[in-house]
Amino acid sequence: MSIVTKQGDKGKGRLLSGEEVSKADGRLEALGTLDELAANLGVARSMIEDRGLSGQIRELQLELLGLGKELAMAQPAKSGGVESISSRQVARIETHIKAMEDEITLPAGFVLPGSSQPSARLDVARAVARRLERRVVALRDEGLSINPQTLIYLNRLSDYLFLLARAVEKSTGLPIDAKKE
Repeated sequence: MSIVTKQGDKGKGRLLSGEEVSKADGRLEALGTLDELAANLGVARSMIEDRGLSGQIRELQLELLGLGKELAMAQPAKSGGVESISSRQVARIETHIKAMEDEITLPAGFVLPGSSQPSARLDVARAVARRLERRVVALRDEGLSINPQTLIYLNRLSDYLFLLARAVEKSTGLPIDAKKE
């Protein structure tokens, strides 16, 4: 089996449901953004020596694979058991956020990304996660049935990635760079 399908040659793609859609379809845009997010997380994970932090990132990547499967359905929240994001994943992220908030002292001003390559990559992933959230909300606003837990998960994800970046800085002994505003 070849990876080359030639389906995209005419500007079309196929969802898991079998539905053929334009490459400009919002679902394919969301899936592409999700792919970009997962790739950025992979780059960050490859640079992080702290096994606990890299394990948290790997867990996110695996959840994002499930989310991709969910979004690749014609009507994700109505696709009979494909729902990948549950309150359990949301609670897990919230638990990690709380633990990091208890351990990391954030500066009063804005944080400037770039203290290290892995923390900067996590900040890029955070920005991509915010774009993914906007894309999924747009799909919902266009009438696509979206799992409510997916929206909550994506809303928490950017906060989690922000704190993961700060945790990486802390684990390597770098100060959190702040700009007073």
